[in-house]
Amino acid sequence: MVSKSGAAKLMKHLLVVSDIHGFPETFAELLDVGCPEHRLLQLADLSGRAGLRGDELHHHLFNEDGMRHAVRVLREMDGRTCLGIGFSAGGTALWNAVKEGLELQALICVSSTRLRFETSPLHIPTMVAWGELDPYRPPESWNNIVPKRWKSYAGKQHDFYRTDALTAGSPLRAEIAAFIEGLFA
Repeated sequence: MVSKSGAAKLMKHLLVVSDIHGFPETFAELLDVGCPEHRLLQLADLSGRAGLRGDELHHHLFNEDGMRHAVRVLREMDGRTCLGIGFSAGGTALWNAVKEGLELQALICVSSTRLRFETSPLHIPTMVAWGELDPYRPPESWNNIVPKRWKSYAGKQHDFYRTDALTAGSPLRAEIAAFIEGLFA
């Protein structure tokens, strides 16, 4: 077991992958999880089509080779000291990269609804978060089998994280902080 003081030595980086709209654009927008170094990757850049956003990027990711390209780029990174956080399709890219060999300390996926097609857990600690009103989130039965930890937020839509990740004291930020602290308890 690792002490909290040892946590900073093990988890030095926060590796964040954006959603299809580029959220978050800067770390000033993102919650502080106590990692001394941060790396923000835009999903469009990872997919090989830096100019795409929104529906065009979504189409490239899931109907062309964009997701495969993003996973390949992520898989080649050194994530051994990283906690990964992915928003929507960014979480899906990180999850798949871990399945294909990306080493991370842990992974948090927020509104990554394509994970509903996954059938088995990853070998690292995982947390997923959903808006209760997101029509594409997995069923409760999936939540009880695949992720290590999950949370559904009552009355929230798919993109609830765009506000909640920015709001100090929000339930999403508190849940993420508790997950991270639990990694090193």
